[in-house]
Amino acid sequence: MIRFSSSLFNRPALFIYAGIGITLATTGVTVASLYEMRLDAMAQARDAAQNMVISLQNEIERNLDIYQLAMRDVATSAETASIVRLPPDVRQLVAFGSATNAKELGALFATDATGKLVLDSRSIQPRNLNVSDRDYFQVQRRQKNAGLYISAPYVPYTAAPGLPHIALSRRLEDKDGGFAGIVGGTLRLSYFRQLFEDSILGQHDTITLLRTDGTVLMRQPFHEGDIGKSLASGHSFGPLVQADHGTYIDIAVLDHIERLYTFRRIGSYPLVVVVGFATDDIFAGWRKRAIAIGIVSVILDALLILLSLMFSRQLRKRLAMERRLKRLAWFDSLTGLPNRTQLQREALRILTNAKRMGSTLAVLFIDLDRFKRVNDTQGHAVGDEVLSQIARRLQNEIQTGDIIGRLGGDEFLAVLQECDMLKAKRVAGRVLQAVYQPILINSKQDTRITISASIGIALSPHDGEETDILLRNADLAMYKAKSAGRNQVRFYAPEYERQAKEQLELEIALQRALRGNALSVAYQPKVDATGVLRGVEALVRWDNAGQSGIAPDRFIAIAEESGLIAEMDAWVMGEACRQLAEWRAEGLDVPNMSVNVCAADFKRPDYPGFVTDTLQAHGLVAADLTLEMTERVLFDESVEDIRKSLDAIHALGIALSIDDFGTGYSSLSYLHRFAVKELKIDQSFVQGIGRDKMAESLAQTIEREHVNRWGNDQDK
Repeated sequence: MIRFSSSLFNRPALFIYAGIGITLATTGVTVASLYEMRLDAMAQARDAAQNMVISLQNEIERNLDIYQLAMRDVATSAETASIVRLPPDVRQLVAFGSATNAKELGALFATDATGKLVLDSRSIQPRNLNVSDRDYFQVQRRQKNAGLYISAPYVPYTAAPGLPHIALSRRLEDKDGGFAGIVGGTLRLSYFRQLFEDSILGQHDTITLLRTDGTVLMRQPFHEGDIGKSLASGHSFGPLVQADHGTYIDIAVLDHIERLYTFRRIGSYPLVVVVGFATDDIFAGWRKRAIAIGIVSVILDALLILLSLMFSRQLRKRLAMERRLKRLAWFDSLTGLPNRTQLQREALRILTNAKRMGSTLAVLFIDLDRFKRVNDTQGHAVGDEVLSQIARRLQNEIQTGDIIGRLGGDEFLAVLQECDMLKAKRVAGRVLQAVYQPILINSKQDTRITISASIGIALSPHDGEETDILLRNADLAMYKAKSAGRNQVRFYAPEYERQAKEQLELEIALQRALRGNALSVAYQPKVDATGVLRGVEALVRWDNAGQSGIAPDRFIAIAEESGLIAEMDAWVMGEACRQLAEWRAEGLDVPNMSVNVCAADFKRPDYPGFVTDTLQAHGLVAADLTLEMTERVLFDESVEDIRKSLDAIHALGIALSIDDFGTGYSSLSYLHRFAVKELKIDQSFVQGIGRDKMAESLAQTIEREHVNRWGNDQDK
């Protein structure tokens, strides 16, 4: 369940799908419910129509039965009139005595074979009428077996203007079976109109009385023009007259309104009564409920979808935040490469697989050379862009399955699986070439910089079987590559660890010696060619716990790498100034004191003030001090900061000297760019004087250039 929930909450789109699904389900249920309600409305209307049509059928059939019985009595009287001679009033009573209940329907009569009235319910003496032209007479005369015939609507001869009538007729025959006339009865259609008006329900409901041939005898709502029209052309007419009863939906021929129709045959009479309920009226109530339910359903569905979208959106934001946090936790925000933590996880995974498969892997520790110079001279924004471009280049050199990441700063780490020494060397060579390609930092000015890298390589299992050990050994190899001149590749060797351990022990011992005043200062005189003393040079020495002294080059290099050099130089300067003041107090004429300084000293913003304070503390002046530095100081990455300190110190009147000139970065150009008063030429040049013309010429050139430079300064 936990896994399911976690998976569900990691897929925000599922909530949208769920919301849509629930909405569709509820909409389906609503539609089904509305459809059932629609069916119920139709069923109720069908039941009401059937009840009404049955009621009308029974009422009409009862009255027609009564009327037909009365007609039979009239027929009997007409047939016996030639046999039994009765007085007219008696005959009238006999013929129409049973028609009392039928008088409200119309008049009864009988005719002879010519159509002349021989009996008339309205008068003892029959009216002088001849109905031979009426269809109800002609049908009976032509058809011997016509039976009871109901005529089409007609206007009576003597009736006042009003609704038409219809007539019922039966054939009369003589003793030989020949046509002897008819017995008939008229029906006022107003009777049916009143009957239908009392039964009507809705505004668009209809009741129609039809002959079986489709002739409209009466219709409610009443329109006089509808009487006598034929509905036989309607496509529903055929089933209607072929069945005794039924229900159907159709569009009316007369007013083109769709209705639910229920019909019934009126007994054995050739009549059909049809009740029609307009479907719009049937569904009016349902439609109101459907609209209300639909609106509520739409609102609820919209709210559900909105909530789903909002929840999904919030979940997306949360997941995006989690991904960002995860990326921050596992990936470097600048380069997008795995960070140190992710590198260690992936390295452990690759190392575990390598152990299981019995294969080798390589760890490449990549450090950019002099990257600080880029930040100092171009700004951190350019530095970030350089790191991003370098990261992309490194990724391109790593195969699928291997991993490359950023440890921090300008350090990168690559872990190559199934990699031996030759493959590691090839990959490292490609990395050096890729890093060394010029990097565009300003497209408008087409400014490009070139940077190199130093790479240390450790192989597993030969150089270690744990990630931490491999990383440490690759780091040691990288430092060897950097100390070898940068832009180099070095494989780890066991002596690197021994050397690093010794160096760390020396660093700790040096720190203790510096804190415990265990260092000493030796003073070397500086004389000219005539042997005259020009000054002394303060040289720091270290006698480690009574053991043989440690070479200055070694412990000074350790001090520079560990950051102790500035503190040591400050101590030496204080000791040298103290000693110079002490000698002078004793009457010794020592013209000047030279003190060695490093680049870290000049990077201190307060260094010129520190020098001034030290001189003043011992009663010395600026001319009493010379600061010696190696030519490497002038090529430091922070050369601009160093230049400011040099200019400030020169302005104080303190002399500057370059020691070991001619090694590494020899260039006479700084004699013009820096305020250097003294050059100490490297012994490799001096030893060649008298034997090596090139060395002698170079020494003379340096001396001449320096004399000219110094002379110009004196002129100024």
